Amino acid sequence: MSTPTRPQGQTSQKTTLDNGLRVVTSEIPHTRSVTMSVLIGVGSRYESAEESGISHYIEHMVFKGTESRPTPEEISATVEGTGGVLNAGTEQELTVYWCKVAQPHFEECLGLLVDMLRNSVFEPDSIEKERMVLVEELNMINDYPNYKVDALLDEMLWPDHPLGRDIGGTPESVAGIDRQMMLEHMSRFYTPSNIVVSVAGNVTHQRVVDLLSGLCSDWDPSESNAWAPVTHVQSAPQVRLEYRRTEQTHLAIAVPGVPMEHPDRYALDLLSVILGEGMSSRLFVEVRERKGLAYDVHSGVAHFLDCGAFVVTAGVDPKRVYEAVQTILEEVGALRDGIPEDELSKAKRLSTGRMLLRMEDTRAVSAWMGNQELLTGKILEPDDVVAGVNAVTVEDVHRVANDVLVDDKLNMAVVGPSRGQRRLERLLKL
Repeated sequence: MSTPTRPQGQTSQKTTLDNGLRVVTSEIPHTRSVTMSVLIGVGSRYESAEESGISHYIEHMVFKGTESRPTPEEISATVEGTGGVLNAGTEQELTVYWCKVAQPHFEECLGLLVDMLRNSVFEPDSIEKERMVLVEELNMINDYPNYKVDALLDEMLWPDHPLGRDIGGTPESVAGIDRQMMLEHMSRFYTPSNIVVSVAGNVTHQRVVDLLSGLCSDWDPSESNAWAPVTHVQSAPQVRLEYRRTEQTHLAIAVPGVPMEHPDRYALDLLSVILGEGMSSRLFVEVRERKGLAYDVHSGVAHFLDCGAFVVTAGVDPKRVYEAVQTILEEVGALRDGIPEDELSKAKRLSTGRMLLRMEDTRAVSAWMGNQELLTGKILEPDDVVAGVNAVTVEDVHRVANDVLVDDKLNMAVVGPSRGQRRLERLLKL
């Protein structure tokens, strides 16, 4: 077991157990809650086309029963009986299981999380029942145009790559996943060296380490498989249009972005804040307030290990879709002309202020530490990020806007009662 480390000025501590399991904590004495997150370095980008959706399937199955808690009700009752919350999520590059409870119940619930990940039984009948649930979940997602437009956009950004597929897989791939495939997948990825346990709340680091040492010391280490790198380079703009008889036309416009540790990350994040995050953003003011083209219009940034995306989404009146697309693209293109100092300063205050407010919640702190440790191997403190954001200059955002917001990299997905693909293609320029 490594000696607990806490660099100067840092509120988090880290210990690595002898089997490679990383334990990170942040002691927050004034809170009454504790949030425990167990993060595994596996997600949809680790899957072949044939096993697409298996990480998500496993995430569902570990809630179905363990050797000591053989029913889903016994698992949920352990947490809900304390007033706590138990949940999980599968993403492209990680799977997380988390639990937030009142401080007196944290030891029991930490034991539950470990039990779920180490001793789930994967009972065959439960696997078949959950298969039907997962297919219905995929059907539901396909029924919602705002979800479908995101799926089309991913396919364009990352063609023939796991990032371009739905995290849940397809009905066909889910139908082909069996118990043995799940167990083999878990044996490859659910290993101590590929796991981070992140705990935030009114508990000490040493107490968490002691508990996990007792629960996990006999968990044998092994190496996990690597993820698939992105090699696709886009050379021309593209449009995907899916006709549906809906009340709104849903559209999404994106360009490739930058990875999570890229030096231009903060500059691109601030461009998104300026463009479409908040009611004072350019898109909200121009598209909604001045022209009344959309109720919901916003931008966002995704950062992965080796790639990313800068995205704008909106739901608009089908009769005004072309006007909406043109207006959005004009606002995106205008970012390349430069950002006034006062507008950049306002975006910095919004970005850092929202981040600091999130740090009031133990769940947010637990996720903050766990995600960074798992994906990058280091944890930035909120003050580090504030400093990084505040260091961005108007010259930085001007350069990044012109590097990233390029006509040849544009992608647009449209779902709704529209058929004018060629007209949309002609509009697709900044």
